[in-house]
Amino acid sequence: MEAYTYNPILKRSGLPLVLPRKPLRPPAPGTALVLAPRKGDLLTIRHGESVPDAWYGTYRHSYLVDMREHRLVLHLPLLSRDPAFGFSSLVRLNCRVAEPDEVVSRGIEDVGSALRLPLQSMLRRVSRGYDIGDLHRAEDALTESMRDFAGDSALRLRNITIELVVDTDEILASGRAYREIERETRLMEMRRQRHLRMLREDGAEGLIAEIMEREGPRAAYDLIAGAEREERQELLAAWNKVISQAGTELEPWELLQAERALRDRVTGGSTAPFGGIRSGRLRGALSTGPVAETGHEPDDTPEEQDPAQNGSHRPSRVRGIKLSKIDDVNG
Repeated sequence: MEAYTYNPILKRSGLPLVLPRKPLRPPAPGTALVLAPRKGDLLTIRHGESVPDAWYGTYRHSYLVDMREHRLVLHLPLLSRDPAFGFSSLVRLNCRVAEPDEVVSRGIEDVGSALRLPLQSMLRRVSRGYDIGDLHRAEDALTESMRDFAGDSALRLRNITIELVVDTDEILASGRAYREIERETRLMEMRRQRHLRMLREDGAEGLIAEIMEREGPRAAYDLIAGAEREERQELLAAWNKVISQAGTELEPWELLQAERALRDRVTGGSTAPFGGIRSGRLRGALSTGPVAETGHEPDDTPEEQDPAQNGSHRPSRVRGIKLSKIDDVNG
């Protein structure tokens, strides 16, 4: 059975000068008798030995000492490499009295207390070399450091093991925190993989579908309209740049190519998702959105102007784009 401590002095008695009834008897098995003479040093009588001068009042005190081996467990706090943190240790060992007279002369009545400070001092020299996270390595090093330690002249020790323990509440709390983090990490990874798969398969339109599912048709419509608006603003800026280059050092064919390309972009379909808000495709995708609510689809693309209506003079390609077209882009 393990115990936290024990008192090795089982009994103490004062002795008279004369022993009228019975002499001092030798100790029983597992015990030793320590006699304190009126003059001189302590005398130890072990089991099987006789007591000198047993009938006379030679001794003042007698002490019956427990010589059996006991299994002890000590709880010792140990500092780690960082003084702000520490280890909680359980030191288990076998202990027995080696020299009974030493135990009596030193007044050892609590073996646990007698061992606590010396063992703690020895173990701290080892534990301070390990961080709080190195629990298993520190535990092995502490046990190894005690392998050859056998105690002192009063007490003999053997089978010393050190266990570094964590508080039960701390284990439960950290376990819950670990499981919550693990669960949240897995959920985040699942969401991320789903989003990546959706973007790879459906691109930006899949993302808009997700927004529509969460926030409704109006949010998806506004996102598409914003993308188309930014695109047309960029085209307008490029268009104005081409117009400003008319009559410069650019070759006529270069200017003509740029005009044609920009005109096709301005008057053609949008590269925004679903072809932009002017696309008939959008009406089907957002059937409950702003287009369906208004009852018609905005269309500010002007009809082509008939050159015959303006006389025989054919306008240039730059002038062939109505101002309403530019106003439409700004809008």
